[in-house]
Amino acid sequence: MSTYAVTRWTGRIRPRLLLGSQAANPKPGIRRSQPPRAAALPLQRQSFSALPARQSSNTQNPQTGGPQAQKSSRKRGMWRQWVLFNIVGVSAAVITAFTLKSARSSKDSERSAVINKTSFSPFTITSKEQISPTAFVLSVRPGAKTDDGSSSNSSAECPSLREAWAHGLWSVEIKQPQLQIARHYTPLPPPVSAPADSRSENAELRFLIREVDGGEMSTYLGKQRVGDCVWMRGPHLGFDVSRRLGAARHVVFLAGGTGIAPALQVTRKLLDDGSTAEGGSESGGEGEREKPTVSILWANRLSADALGRQPQQHRTPVTAKNRFSGWWWSSNVPSSPVETASTARSAKETPETSLAQQIHALRQAHPDRFSITYFIDEERTFIQPANIRAALSPTPTSPSSTKAPAPAKAPAPTTSQTPQNPQPLLLPPAASCPWHSQPALEQLPDDRDAGRRASDCACVQGTVPTASAFPAAGSNLVLVSGPDGFVAALAGPRRWFGGAEMQGRVGGMLGRVLGERGKMGERDGVGWLVLKL
Repeated sequence: MSTYAVTRWTGRIRPRLLLGSQAANPKPGIRRSQPPRAAALPLQRQSFSALPARQSSNTQNPQTGGPQAQKSSRKRGMWRQWVLFNIVGVSAAVITAFTLKSARSSKDSERSAVINKTSFSPFTITSKEQISPTAFVLSVRPGAKTDDGSSSNSSAECPSLREAWAHGLWSVEIKQPQLQIARHYTPLPPPVSAPADSRSENAELRFLIREVDGGEMSTYLGKQRVGDCVWMRGPHLGFDVSRRLGAARHVVFLAGGTGIAPALQVTRKLLDDGSTAEGGSESGGEGEREKPTVSILWANRLSADALGRQPQQHRTPVTAKNRFSGWWWSSNVPSSPVETASTARSAKETPETSLAQQIHALRQAHPDRFSITYFIDEERTFIQPANIRAALSPTPTSPSSTKAPAPAKAPAPTTSQTPQNPQPLLLPPAASCPWHSQPALEQLPDDRDAGRRASDCACVQGTVPTASAFPAAGSNLVLVSGPDGFVAALAGPRRWFGGAEMQGRVGGMLGRVLGERGKMGERDGVGWLVLKL
């Protein structure tokens, strides 16, 4: 009987039976079952390290090295990230510092200029001319007065003023230091007869001031004397009249009182500037633009304020019965020009003021393109619908007449293509055009056209030139300036929305006249754009 022997247990080696071995001390009489004989296998000893389950990671990745190499590699990666992070941080700090320094230097240079839009700058009063019992012209130069009598910064360059004169229509703010309030005033253009150096951006600024009872700014400015200092901020650019006019040829200005100042600014820009057509690319034409005609209807309360009139144009003063008639309402009594000996003698004896000389110079320089008509409450002459119709329908006669037409009968509508200034073929304004559309203009939040220069004219999009002529974009302009009551009576009130003063719908006397022209089909192939200043 064969016996079994058990090998010693070594780790994971299963027990094996050795051939020829015998079980130790089996009890007699008991037979053990014999398992099937297996094939003999050679006995081999294997170490734990030789088994696949016990293989070290070092043998799997022999190139990476040991734990020390991995730790060193991790340290090198963290060091690179730290260096990169510091480089980016230092670069960002340098760029930020440079940007802040540039912004601070630009702000300092702006404040050191003659005048800027962020802070008030000193100007010295050089002259004060009383041109009527209620109005005076204030002339100032940049800089405060020094001990030697000169003005500091008087010779400093100011590109902003040069840009403002090139733009055409602009204003500045004058501060009342006691009440800490400011009001916008429109500078008068330099006289035509002034020397060339006085028309530069460093020349005197002239303002037409009317003293009003209870007016904070007019009372303050009326008390200032030559040599005193006033504080100004600006310039603030208004409507771009040249671009809105485009290829059109007629401008009508309804001015009340000191509203003559922006009217003279527009006249200087359109007649004396000699600029080329702003809409050259829009109209397809090149070269210098044909100068338009400018017609001013100027309303004043007193005859002494109607500067620049000829002596024969003085009328009979109003009596106490109707002295309270004004710009916004008037009596139906007809006005007839009656010259009296006292008015003619007083007109001859009164020396001509600088504003009157400026108006005479414009009339002489542009006899066929500039006209001014006077309306005086004191003489019972008021702007009537017939006067507006006549201004919107220029006749072939010379426009330089200054006699107010009688409002008894409206003139027959005539074509605007006068021999002196033929009107080119104009495109109808597109509803979405920000330059020539009245509905789009009424929705604008302000009059700062300088910020809208990048906007294109929508009137020329999709148009095809005809065989006879190329239509041009543009609109004839009607500008209304003066006290709020005057503007509201003639063109309707402005509209406040979202804290901004918008143009609002065209109403008043001008709205009725334009509505009549539209119904009667008397548009003469051109459109009129109304701007409230």
